[in-house]
Amino acid sequence: MGMTEILSALMLFGGIIDNTGKNPTIIAFSEVFEQAFGFSFNGIYDRQSELFKRKPYNLTKTLDALKVVLIKEYKKRQAETLKNKDEKR
Repeated sequence: MGMTEILSALMLFGGIIDNTGKNPTIIAFSEVFEQAFGFSFNGIYDRQSELFKRKPYNLTKTLDALKVVLIKEYKKRQAETLKNKDEKR
């Protein structure tokens, strides 16, 4: 379901175009995801329907987890940068 969250969010965000300059269909976009990441949605419309049946606080579980990981890594790198600056003094 995580990849469905990511694909759906990217589709809704916009800005992704195909080789004709148009927004790709959900089928075309899902096929690219499947090929790129080596898995199958087994029916993107069904998966997307399942996603939107979630309660609002569960709608973005994967995206929320990705955000937490990115913030954690950011803070870690900031701490390392400060530590390195202090060591150089």
